[in-house]
Amino acid sequence: MNTRQLLIAALEGETPSRTPLAVYDWCMGAITTDEVKNKICQPAWQRLIQRGLTIRHHCPITSAIEHGVQHSVEELRQGNGMRRVEIKQTPVGTLRKTSRNGWHEEHWIKTPADYEIQQWIVENTELTPNYGAFDAAEEAVGENGVVVVTGAGNWMHRTPAMSINVDWAGTEQFCLDLGLELPELFDLYAAQRKLFLEEQRLIAAGPGRYVGWFENLTINMLGPRRYDGLLMPIYREATPIHEAAGKRVMVHYDGALKAVADHIAGAPFHIIDSLTEPPEGDMTYDQCRAAWPDKVFWANVNVDLYYRPADELREAVRGICRRAGKRGVALEISEDLPGNWEQSVPVVLETLEELCS
Repeated sequence: MNTRQLLIAALEGETPSRTPLAVYDWCMGAITTDEVKNKICQPAWQRLIQRGLTIRHHCPITSAIEHGVQHSVEELRQGNGMRRVEIKQTPVGTLRKTSRNGWHEEHWIKTPADYEIQQWIVENTELTPNYGAFDAAEEAVGENGVVVVTGAGNWMHRTPAMSINVDWAGTEQFCLDLGLELPELFDLYAAQRKLFLEEQRLIAAGPGRYVGWFENLTINMLGPRRYDGLLMPIYREATPIHEAAGKRVMVHYDGALKAVADHIAGAPFHIIDSLTEPPEGDMTYDQCRAAWPDKVFWANVNVDLYYRPADELREAVRGICRRAGKRGVALEISEDLPGNWEQSVPVVLETLEELCS
């Protein structure tokens, strides 16, 4: 098997001869297909690819048109950073978001009225297929990895509750409003649920085997009751749409999960993506396997491990592989690219090669 075949075997729940290691395109500094293609050709990445690293490229195969919305963006250099101000003007009001160096500073939703404005935007959004993007992505990646399809927005493609949490209101506002059971939040959730399911049907009708939902779930801020009430119904509605089309669904769960371990066991999605051991997460991979025997783990190696001396890094990788096992397991760099990646990633690849001999 080549490296792509090894990765696919793991994602299908099989037992590849060698546990594969993949890297998110974003961690390579690439978002578009052309950027990925260029990165793959660079000598530093070529050296790692030749040693067994695979590429995970994310490809949106739907587009969203927000009718009646005027969207403006202004970027301001402030010291060593860049401040970005985005404004959406609609007939029912204006939303504003600011970020600094790519991180949220001021979220779109700050008041009950803002939920209503965003609901109007959702209800006036048209989705269209963009299936040709997949063929270009597959050609760019080739035998070097796999393409994961998403909906419009790519890294913002989440189920409704997590989209409101991460992309619109921010965790603090979302949790406060959820605790107060703010009617405007639930009205927006209902609108986004309708649009999300429409988008899943479009994705299911298009190309690709693997569908990504970037939940960014850390359960301690949501709780088991809300998981069952807001996330599980979507999983149960949307996953069968993809199964009927021969696709497999992965959810990006990169934080604490123990509080809903039993709930996750009953969820119908196939792959847990960016699954991370403590301290970022709160379950070790052997605990995860005991809890979810039928799920595939696309497991993120804790970024701090890459900065350890080579012998310690090797032993850490061996421990990960012992705990995770080999069936239905792939490793990945999904949260951050270590600054010493050209030196440390080869150590991980060498260790994975040694473990299969």
